[in-house]
Amino acid sequence: MRFSPALFLFLGAAIAAPATTPGDGDGLLIVPTGPTAVDVKILNVTAIGSGCPVGHAFVNVDATGTIFDVSFDEYTVAVGPGAAASDSRKNCRISINLLFPEGLSMSIIETRFSGYAGLSAGQSGTCRAGYTFSGDSNQEVVFQKNLVSPYDDNYSMLAGQGVQSWSKCGKTTAILNVNSEVRITPITSPTKGIMTVRNPWRIQTRWQRCGDDS
Repeated sequence: MRFSPALFLFLGAAIAAPATTPGDGDGLLIVPTGPTAVDVKILNVTAIGSGCPVGHAFVNVDATGTIFDVSFDEYTVAVGPGAAASDSRKNCRISINLLFPEGLSMSIIETRFSGYAGLSAGQSGTCRAGYTFSGDSNQEVVFQKNLVSPYDDNYSMLAGQGVQSWSKCGKTTAILNVNSEVRITPITSPTKGIMTVRNPWRIQTRWQRCGDDS
């Protein structure tokens, strides 16, 4: 079974508050007052990891090259009867290769990560998302949410306000790496526990001109 699209990238959010325009469908395309969405292109998207093995991550880039989604059908972790120790943690790294005009820099301003968790007494679950630009691995920005049992509901993590981690200036390309993980502890348990990544996972970006510290 294929889950709903698991990741959307919003391109071209302005330095000022972004605004959507009519005719953008679900409002995924955010049009700024500064650099326009057509100035930024997605060259390619790759996915690798135990949560998105080959044949189980489905990438689709729209005709404009400005919006994409990735859906998964095996991004699920489990502990308890019948589960192996390796089933308790899965990860997925999505790399987005971007092309944009010279003199621009990008930062993430918001991320949404959601799914379902069913945790029995004594178990805890964690969802984590880290963001880096290739070449700047020391500047990873990490968001994490911990779930405490008993838990039987959807979960959602919203974070990103105040983030200031910008891609390098002086370039016209950047690779944004989205490193995600879900896990349940302890890895051995007499009762079943499960976590999934199945609902839309969304990222919104902010662009500014290099040298603008506002």
